[in-house]
Amino acid sequence: MATKVEKTPATKKVSTRKPAVRKTAAVKTIVPDLDPRVFAYEVKPSLLTQVLHVYRDNAHQDTSKVKTRGELTKTTRKTYKQKGTGNARHGSRMAPIFVGGGVAHGPTGVQPTNLKVNRKMKAAALAGILSLYAKDKLLELIILPEVTTPKVKTIKSLLPKEATLLVHHQEGAALISSVKNLSNVTAVEANRLNAYQVAQNRYLALTPAAATAIIARLLPLLKAKKTT
Repeated sequence: MATKVEKTPATKKVSTRKPAVRKTAAVKTIVPDLDPRVFAYEVKPSLLTQVLHVYRDNAHQDTSKVKTRGELTKTTRKTYKQKGTGNARHGSRMAPIFVGGGVAHGPTGVQPTNLKVNRKMKAAALAGILSLYAKDKLLELIILPEVTTPKVKTIKSLLPKEATLLVHHQEGAALISSVKNLSNVTAVEANRLNAYQVAQNRYLALTPAAATAIIARLLPLLKAKKTT
């Protein structure tokens, strides 16, 4: 009889090749080591609330307008005779009590909004809300590559998927073109940044140049904290 020869199981070849490393064109750092005089600034909640209220109120157009009974053009005929009907006495269908009549105490059109706060209050509110975002790890420092042409996929991969405010400073028009069609990203120049814009977004992304510009802009206006 022929003897059975046991076959030894074939050993799998182990690859000695290193896995490919995906090279990214930018580096993202969460909660960067920024100047604590701006990004660790304590502000009173009442001041921050006041400044946000002023920004929000001044953003309204205040163009709502309704007609009063004197501005309507309708018949001036008396609704019904004065006496004998058992109904209340009425003399005009343009009275606010009737459907289609004038509106009493409604908005009357453009009303100038004169709410103002000084520059130091605005600076303190901006530094305060930036500090809150840094404390809650909602602030990111993004080191972007030199973008000469729009790079939508590259920029999109570096930003959160939720509402994000991208603060830039002299990075060029290609960066603006890269994010202008992203529904969750709003771009703003560092010198135009205010507390209300920050509060409208879930996350805040800064470029290094923007962070430097914000620090240079706010430091002269912020009140130095006394150290004991």
